[in-house]
Amino acid sequence: MRDLRDMLNPSQLETVNTVHGPLLVIAGAGSGKTRTIEYRVLSLVRSGVKPESILLLTFTKKAAHEMLSRATRNDARCKNVDGGTFHSFAFRTLKKYAKALGISPQFSILDEGDAEDAVHKCGARLNIFENEKKVPKKGTLRSIISMSVNKGIPVSHILEKEYPHFAHLSDDIERLRKEYAAYKINKNYMDYDDLLVYLKLLLEIKEIREKISSKYQFVMVDEYQDTNRLQGDIAYLLAEGHKNIMAVGDDAQSIYGFRGASHENIMAFPKKFDNCRIIKLEENYRSTQSILDVANTLLGNMRNKYSKCLHSTRPEPGDMPSLSFFKDVYEEAAWITDRIKSLQGQGVELEHQSVLFRSAYLSIPLQAELNKEGIPYQVFGGLKFYETAHVKDIISHLKIILNPKDEIAWHRVLTLVDGIGPKTADVLADEAMSKSSLEAISEEVFAGRERRCSDKISKGLKRLRRFIANAAACKLNPGLMYGAAFDYYLPLFRDKFDDWHVRANDLEAMRQISERYEILADLLADFAIEPPEHGVWGVDPKA
Repeated sequence: MRDLRDMLNPSQLETVNTVHGPLLVIAGAGSGKTRTIEYRVLSLVRSGVKPESILLLTFTKKAAHEMLSRATRNDARCKNVDGGTFHSFAFRTLKKYAKALGISPQFSILDEGDAEDAVHKCGARLNIFENEKKVPKKGTLRSIISMSVNKGIPVSHILEKEYPHFAHLSDDIERLRKEYAAYKINKNYMDYDDLLVYLKLLLEIKEIREKISSKYQFVMVDEYQDTNRLQGDIAYLLAEGHKNIMAVGDDAQSIYGFRGASHENIMAFPKKFDNCRIIKLEENYRSTQSILDVANTLLGNMRNKYSKCLHSTRPEPGDMPSLSFFKDVYEEAAWITDRIKSLQGQGVELEHQSVLFRSAYLSIPLQAELNKEGIPYQVFGGLKFYETAHVKDIISHLKIILNPKDEIAWHRVLTLVDGIGPKTADVLADEAMSKSSLEAISEEVFAGRERRCSDKISKGLKRLRRFIANAAACKLNPGLMYGAAFDYYLPLFRDKFDDWHVRANDLEAMRQISERYEILADLLADFAIEPPEHGVWGVDPKA
């Protein structure tokens, strides 16, 4: 192998050559973190450290495989390094030491789907879903319980911060959490959170901790900024005896707080381990200095941080990023669209142009403008705005007013009525198609059905008929029509989606867009434009 001094920059080399004691590596974006970890593993093995005594914990199996396979290409012994995710390491360790915790080593793992079903089953046992209470869906309940476990805080605190509209159910969900825990123990199940919980409990047993710590004399943890409280505790316990632990991360790239990650872990690492050495990787191999200057300025505004200054290894300074201001999002969308057209006119193909957004809903005005100008585009990272269920729901309510013969829209509207399933919706929609007007549909189909159905369905149909009357009075004014549809849809929306408070951003954007139109048909025509068959030219829409 060539001299490491010819292959690594000074900070990377210092990281590789730091063998003993706690080490925190602040790896700025594009600073060659993967390469540094790869060569540290390789250097340890070549210095005489047994590969089996090295533990590399990562957030994905792919990351561990990439680092270790690179090292193995230089030295075959590196294939014996123990690398993987926290959860895979926990699974293997618990299988070996399960009896020390009084559990069977034959435990089964619940995947997320199974865990959600188990939570729902436990909720049914407790009658949580009865009495027509608005209860979070099973996926949301599972998420609430999981976040409580990973963050180590009560369910009530999770509800207050993340789901305030369910705060009144705190006692019920806490009962569910306990019932779910008992159910898993009784059935010898573990979900993903349990793997970490039980691993921590295992490591708190002094004899076993010393045994495991003795086996893994060198511990490395990647993406430390995204560890949660449990993972931070596990890392500490693994290295408590020998202190040979390296944590690699970037406090400025902590983005998984919504999953329970704790930014405090990376900030408190030097406090947990006395005499901790801190090395900063600040040479950037990805961006030009002009871009990094902007990034450095923004990072300088962070309060709780490790100060660093990224500098580029690329010789060219690059173009300075520009910053433009607009009076509103619509002026911004129009400017971006004009810029796209201008670049295309200069020979820059659409597949070579991209627009980045912090959140998907912020792209809504631009999508509307692109559709208006006939510019094909592809949205990555989620559904297009027009394809989301809540937006399609409310658009369907506008469609039935404009065109009472829109059977597909009627089916969607009717299935939202409490108590009406797909089959009944099909029957009602079919009856509606035989009527000549919206008024006839309301009076002859729905009013007649009200007298022959359950109280629940009758109540829902009465609300629908009131909406039809209110919407008709708006005389097809898009803004007023949308207001009527929104007022009717709001309680249905809140009942259908546990995260309605997040999705509400889309409905507000829809309101603003509708108010800019004078003719309802024009609004719906623009919204009916389907994405181009092949997305952006030359780009696979399924990619």
